[in-house]
This record gives sequence, structure tokens and C-alpha cells, in this order.
Amino acid sequence: MLTWIGALYTSPSARLNVNGALSPPFRINNGTRQGCPLSPLLFALTLEPFLQAIRSHPQLHGMTAAGVEHRVAAYADDMLFFVRKPAESLQHLIKLFQDYGSISNLRINMEKSEILPIYIPDDQQVTLKRLFPFRWCTTGLKYLGITLTAACRDLYKANYRPLLAALLVDLQNWSFPHISWFGRVNVVKMNILPRVLYLFQTLPIYLPTAFFAQLRTMISTYVWNSKKPRISLTLLMAPKQLGGVALPHFRHYYVASHLQRIVEWSTSSLTRAWVTIEQEAARCPLPCLPWLPISTQKTMVEPHPLIHATLKAWRSLQRTAGIAPFPSPLLPLQWLPAFSRSLSPMTTDGQPTPPRPNHFLNESGPIPYDQLPIPNADSFLTRFHHHRLIQSLRSI
Repeated sequence: MLTWIGALYTSPSARLNVNGALSPPFRINNGTRQGCPLSPLLFALTLEPFLQAIRSHPQLHGMTAAGVEHRVAAYADDMLFFVRKPAESLQHLIKLFQDYGSISNLRINMEKSEILPIYIPDDQQVTLKRLFPFRWCTTGLKYLGITLTAACRDLYKANYRPLLAALLVDLQNWSFPHISWFGRVNVVKMNILPRVLYLFQTLPIYLPTAFFAQLRTMISTYVWNSKKPRISLTLLMAPKQLGGVALPHFRHYYVASHLQRIVEWSTSSLTRAWVTIEQEAARCPLPCLPWLPISTQKTMVEPHPLIHATLKAWRSLQRTAGIAPFPSPLLPLQWLPAFSRSLSPMTTDGQPTPPRPNHFLNESGPIPYDQLPIPNADSFLTRFHHHRLIQSLRSI
């Protein structure tokens, strides 16, 4: 890499283009060329020692989730710190900033830096405000366009309601009479959809029906310039192959964002930090949750706003689109209350395999005992547990 950088920046020069006339070449003595992708890469490389110092500092206390301590999240120069024991941790954190700044010439405006207290007593907050020159937030802290609140129940109010208000103002400002209805559809696609989809993906909480109804009304009013619609919104949202103009269907995008989470549950193998954290709240593997009955889901998951929102979106899609039968062939029987370990099926070579409904049921009904892929299928206890499981499956 050093060789590549040297090849790019050995005696670099540049020329200015002024009204088509090029200036004489001049040397670049400081910084990188304009638009060079090396600039953010070098910044990330120089910032990494500072981040490593934070992660390894023995007197900094972060938040522990799923057995892993999280101290800092960084995206370029936007940094979010998770701090416990703030009286001790903040002191050392500021010292690290000062040490790093003396070497790299990085300057942090502490008075513009924000801190969100969570579960900190009022008397301790008074002391901390006197010691540390941060801007103390009361309602929420904004990071990468998301307002983080102290309580999960306030996330909708702090993020989605301001989004609707901002969209309404923008649509009113863009409602010029010379813009055709087809041009307005493109405005929704290119400007409104990315802003809404960003929140869907980064903040996948449950959204009430009223949110989509209000958004739908705003879009219809804008597309038809506050006049009576000449074409139904449903037809406009249809694909072009079916006569529509592919106007974004925001509820479908919302459900798709939750389906993507289910895919991550099933394929990420806990390599993503948020999957690991959500797995900590479940008593069974996350990939099993969508296939379980609702009554079993409630016993398998602690109150978690994101997991429950995803499961609600999944159940809604099952009812309306029929994408997966219920009970599903993928139903993990080992997590049903009626399942016994004595019914664990085996492969033909004697290896255990996850129990599924097809091991015990076929199109004609229960599989005969002598054909069950389980050991000691004829024993009284196995017959009892088998009968109990079959009755449970029939009642789902």
C-alpha cells in the first residue's frame, strides 16, 4: 500500500481550469488531490489507533451486551461512545482525545459534543454537568440522522413524526404547477423514498397503520396537486408491466426491511453485532422464531421492540400474501412445549437431525410407529410423547 501511495503522490501537481483555460502546473505540498478516495482512507487509518486505545483502555467502562463490551461506534469522524461509570470514564476519554489531538492536530469542540444520560440519578447529573463541558440532551441524541432516546417507546415520536413533518413541508415547497404528475412521481421515488427507507432499515421498530395512512395521503395530495385523483394510488403503485408507474408502496418497503432482518438472522451466523445482541434476548435461535406459533414465540422472546416488530411484520405478510404455510415444513419441533427429546429423529447413518413435521406427519396423517426415524419408536413412553406431539400439531 505504501508503494501505491508513493506512486500516486511522488511530486504531485495540479492545474486549474478557468473558463476553459488551464493554468500552469503547480505543486501539491499538503493534503490530497480534490476528490481523491485516498483522503477518507487515510483519515480512517490515522483514526484507528485512537479507537484501539479507547477499546483497550483499562479504566474506560463501556456497555456490555451478549457478553461483549461496546465502547465506541465510529463512521468517519462521527463517533458515538457507550459509557458506564461516567465520572471515571469521561475523565479518561477526554485525556485520550487530548493526547491524540497533540499528535494528529485533531481538535474536538467539547461544547458541541452531546451526551444523553440514561439511568443516571439527578444529583449525579448535576455533578457531571459541572465537571464536563458537554451539551446535555434531555429528549434525544442525534447520530447519523437517527435520534437516539433514553426509552425505546420514544423512538417513533423522536424520528418518524419529525420525518412526516419534514416531508410535508418539502412536498408543499415542491408543489409547483408546471411539474407534471409523472414528474411528481419521480420526486417521490428519488427524494422521499430514500429518506423513509433509511429509517426503515436503521430503526426497524413497529409502525402503526396511521403512519402509512398519513404518508399515503401526503403522496396522493402531492402527485395530483391537491386535486381529485384521476387514477387510484393502488394502480400507480403497480409495476409498469401491469399498467402502473411503480410509485413506491411504502408499507411493502417496510415489510421488506423486516424480511431482510429475518434473512440476516438466518445467514449471518452471528457475525453482525446487532444479531448477537438480539439473540441474547431469545431463548431459542433467531432463525427458528418466525416458524413458531405465536403462543410459543411469546415464551421464547423477552420484550424486545425490534424483534417483536419483525415478527409482527412476518405474521402480517403470512396472512396477506401467503408466502409461507402455517404450520410450515420448517417448523422447529424441538422448541414446542409438547416435544420430548425422546422423539429426536436420526438420519439413515445414525446422525441426529433437527426434527421437522415431515418426520412425524405426511399427507395421509401420522406416520406409523415402525416408520418413524427415531430409536425405540415402539416403547410406551415414545408412543405417549408421539401422541402428545401429534395432538399439539393438529391444534396449531
